[in-house]
Amino acid sequence: SSYFGSNHFRSSQHLERAWPGAAKRRRRPRCVAAMGNKQPTALDAKMKAKEWQWQLKTEIKHLDKEIKKIQADEAKLQKEIHAQADKGNVDSVQMLAKQVVRSRKAVQRLEKTKTSMHGVTLQLTTSISMMGTAHAIKVSTDCMKSMNAIARVPEVSGMMEEMRREMAKCADAEDGIEEALKVEGEDEQADSEVQRILEEMALEKMGPLAALSAEPA
Repeated sequence: SSYFGSNHFRSSQHLERAWPGAAKRRRRPRCVAAMGNKQPTALDAKMKAKEWQWQLKTEIKHLDKEIKKIQADEAKLQKEIHAQADKGNVDSVQMLAKQVVRSRKAVQRLEKTKTSMHGVTLQLTTSISMMGTAHAIKVSTDCMKSMNAIARVPEVSGMMEEMRREMAKCADAEDGIEEALKVEGEDEQADSEVQRILEEMALEKMGPLAALSAEPA
């Protein structure tokens, strides 16, 4: 174990008696580690916050591209659905419609992630404006919750996880409660959702609920 972790120096009181001022140095802000383990200046802290903002802006552009790609793929799926409908392949139509449902939910999740990223950017702007002569960045618990959730979204890059770890060192609380940015019921493609997609495409008679609605009361 280290010198500070030995039995003789477990408490800050013992440490202070043996080495005046050491306990205070030992309790330096965790945020220091996020800026290269050096004592940061106010300028260092502001530059780090602006770096995080730049990373978020870059990630938002990446998500915009992902959303466009998903939407382009959905257009192809809809063409294939019509092709299969012309052949009378009900099973294929319904299977492809489920993929459309998944695509739309993925877009919803990414749009929600983008909203959270914009929120974190605004909170960082507030932190910068309130920093004054302070040498550490203050990251709120709400901001940390958002970053924990953002980092768990499969489509975001590893840069967001690295940024989350850096921000955690400057957070007001040890950890924010993680709330996954996930659309409710995403893993369950309900028949009603598939039916709704096919109704939009004027193919409601090939939907999973068509047979039920056709049955006499």
